[in-house]
Amino acid sequence: MPEIRPRCPLCTGEMKKNGKRNARTRWRCKNTTCGISEQTHRPDITAKRHFTYFHNHVTGIYPITECARLMKVSTRTVYRYFEPLWLIEIPNNPDKHRIHDQIFIDGTYTAAGCLLIASTPDHVLCWHWCKQETTHSYTQLLSKLAAPLCVVLDGGQGAQAAIKKLWPSTLIQRCLIHAQRVVRRYVTSRPRTEAGREIYNLALELTSRETVQQARKWAVDLHKYGLKHHDFLNEKTPLPPEINRTGKR
Repeated sequence: MPEIRPRCPLCTGEMKKNGKRNARTRWRCKNTTCGISEQTHRPDITAKRHFTYFHNHVTGIYPITECARLMKVSTRTVYRYFEPLWLIEIPNNPDKHRIHDQIFIDGTYTAAGCLLIASTPDHVLCWHWCKQETTHSYTQLLSKLAAPLCVVLDGGQGAQAAIKKLWPSTLIQRCLIHAQRVVRRYVTSRPRTEAGREIYNLALELTSRETVQQARKWAVDLHKYGLKHHDFLNEKTPLPPEINRTGKR
C-alpha cells in the first residue's frame, strides 16, 4: 500500500519527509521555489482518542479523574473535550423485518422527559423520547419494529391501545413485578384481613413460577381464592341517603 503523503498547502506540490519534531513528522515541499515546511495535523485521530475515553467514562469503566490522569490533562479539560460528545445521536434504526419472540416495553421519566424503551432479554431494540406515556408515543416507538409473539408491559393503557392497534394478534403479558406492586398498594405489605394476607402471598408467588405446571397451579389457587372469599370481595358500602351522587350532602 503506497504511503499517503500530504500536498503542499501553498503550491499543492508533492512533499517529502523532513525529520521529526515533538515525535511528529515534518514535511517539506519538493518545489525549490516554494520549500514550505509544516507538520500535518490529524484531528480524526484526536477525536477518536477523545471518544474512546468518553465511551469508557459513560459506560462506567473510568471515572472522570481517571480519564484526566490517562489523558494527562486536568479534569476541566476533560469536561471540555467531552462536552460536544454528549450531543452525538445514537443510531436508533432497528431491523423492521426481524421478529422477536418476546419484547419488553416501559417508560422512564427523567429531567429531559419520558424515555420509552423496547428491549429483549439481551439488548435494547429502540427508544423514543416523549412527554408522557400516551398511545401516540407508544405508537411511535412500536412502529419501528415487526410484530413480536408477546409483549411484556407494566399495564399502562397507552401501551395496550398502541399494541392492539399495530399488532392485533400479539399476546400481551402483564409484568409480574408491577402486578405485585399493585397488590401491595391496595393491601399493603402487612394486610390486616385474611383475604388480604392470602392475595398478597399469591402475589409474592408470581415471580417464583418458572414452569407451565407451576403457572397452572397458581391460576387454580387464584380461582380457589375467589371462591373462598366471594362474599367478602362483593361486599359494598352503601352511601347514606342524604348523600347524592355527586358526593354532596
